[in-house]
Amino acid sequence: MKKISKTTWTRYKESAEGKEVIALFQKIQSPETTAEEILEIAKRFDPQFFNNSSKKEMAQDLESLNLFLTVLGDIVSHEEIKIESGEDLINFYLDYLEFFAVDDENKPLEDIPQSYYKGILSNNIFMSIALYAYLPGLFIPNFFVMQFAYLKKFAEKYEIDLPKIPNRSDYRERCLYYFDVCLALINFAVENGIEDPAEICAFIYGCELPVIKDEYEAEFDKPMPKVPEQAWILVGNYGEGEKNMKHGFWQANELTSKGDIMLFYEKSPVKKLNSVWIAMEDGVKDPFFHYYSHTYIGNKIEIPADKALTFEDFKNSEYFKKENRGSEGNFVSKNFQDVSGWAVTSADYAEIKRMLEAKGFDTSVLPSLYEPKVMAGIEIIHEDDVSWKLLVPRLEEMGWKYKEDFFDEVEFPAGRGTTGHEMDKRPDFCLHLSGGERDKEAQVVIEVKLNMKNNQEIKANYDQGVSYAKWGNARVLVICDKNQIRVYERNKKNQFVPFDTPTARFRWEDMQKLEKFNELKKLLSKK
Repeated sequence: MKKISKTTWTRYKESAEGKEVIALFQKIQSPETTAEEILEIAKRFDPQFFNNSSKKEMAQDLESLNLFLTVLGDIVSHEEIKIESGEDLINFYLDYLEFFAVDDENKPLEDIPQSYYKGILSNNIFMSIALYAYLPGLFIPNFFVMQFAYLKKFAEKYEIDLPKIPNRSDYRERCLYYFDVCLALINFAVENGIEDPAEICAFIYGCELPVIKDEYEAEFDKPMPKVPEQAWILVGNYGEGEKNMKHGFWQANELTSKGDIMLFYEKSPVKKLNSVWIAMEDGVKDPFFHYYSHTYIGNKIEIPADKALTFEDFKNSEYFKKENRGSEGNFVSKNFQDVSGWAVTSADYAEIKRMLEAKGFDTSVLPSLYEPKVMAGIEIIHEDDVSWKLLVPRLEEMGWKYKEDFFDEVEFPAGRGTTGHEMDKRPDFCLHLSGGERDKEAQVVIEVKLNMKNNQEIKANYDQGVSYAKWGNARVLVICDKNQIRVYERNKKNQFVPFDTPTARFRWEDMQKLEKFNELKKLLSKK
């Protein structure tokens, strides 16, 4: 864990802005402060959550905040709350969390449905404000809702270990995640000598997050990939703010990559695919966000109303009919319900462009998906072709010999499975082997596929490769297909970098460029 800059923090808290922010967080703690005043403070520090809220929605937000403040206020005024240990604290939080669901005091907590926690998660920001108002120092307001990317950057900056993000459908654990984040952030602040609750919040939300937000959004202006590799369907409604926004927050698949094509289908009232956007940043898994994952979209290309693709256009398309697509269907056969973040294949995208052209839209203004170009004169049909026509020749050009420096189908003993039989981990290739039969190790493990069509497949193969690399105690993992080579190294914590942020990435045609060839060779060389 890195230490904060005492000079920067002292300068901030003694500045006019710092004093104002500290006073605002002190104000939340005051019993004299109204819910309306607290809501205005929340809007300042988590503007994304309240962006484009209607008057009706703001009234509902105020009602929710009042409810949590009233309930916790009653508990605090009528009960003596003793929190002397971590166990006391988590038990208090669980009791508070589950207070709203237990209409029968004898009802077992395990009978509380996930749907209840789903509702509480949607109101986590208001619940957290109430907890901070009455128990400052033990809880902080959760102004990371829809700003989770900034929390991740903050944690990376100071090497704070955030808890593992729960699964999408585990709403109870997603509610508990707030508690774990509170502990991590408060402990970090206290270890750095910041113990006043209002100052803890001011340091995080006033001093650090604006800087991180600016740095994060500055990434939007950096060059995009020359050619997008994936397209996705986005579904939603345009509010007044979204109609004119240049870039903005939107629900998206967590596997979205910067530069990806986002095809926007407005579900109500128009029921049309009427714009195309570009992902300004990689997708983010966000446990506090109702829809779980999001990105920022920009570079909007609007499709005129008379040329936009209607729901009927899609339903009448022979190409998109379910009977022509197999049992799983597609976003059309699902009537565009719950498909925001659905991956669009290159063939789907080509058909959508064809349909737009038929309605008179000039598709030359739309981005093109990447079409891989295998090295000249090499035909790739099977997975083995990737191994023996692309990978092996490159390894040999780097000076390594097959069956001496690298081997295929190497077996790593992996214990016994549930049947009691010994299991073997068998990566496609291993480079720089050492050890004997039972303590075999490889510095580099390589997994080969024919074609990883989208980020889901990349992640699945990355996960498989990581399991092999761990058994072989490898320091480098490579996954490749006919289009690309992705290299992953272990970080300072001895963990492989995430699948969506490889250490390096190459095209096979890059191997014809000396600097790229040498860069890959250096990454794979024996240490």
